Amino acid sequence: MAYRVSLSARAEDDAYSAFERIREAAPMHAEKWLIRLFMTIDTLSQAPALCPVIAEADELGFPARQLLYGKGRGVYRIIFDIREEERHVRVLRIWHGSRDALTAADVET
Repeated sequence: MAYRVSLSARAEDDAYSAFERIREAAPMHAEKWLIRLFMTIDTLSQAPALCPVIAEADELGFPARQLLYGKGRGVYRIIFDIREEERHVRVLRIWHGSRDALTAADVET
């Protein structure tokens, strides 16, 4: 049975902020990037537990996981948690790979 996937308000803001930055630098590629980001997020509906628990999980207090999206210097971490009893994957943040580690203040659960 598939999982329901949703984005927190912060994750949605992260996605569109990244889209705007990419659109400024590479306008012809931004829309394709965003579509593929959402397609990648949608893959979490199948077997999300295969993705690794993030290094910051102890600090956050729960087993948040990540799915990487992009390549080179444009890698983003799709940070999510799994609510197994609800069969729900909640994307918490979309975090550029070069940013500092997540803290509890960066994530709403």
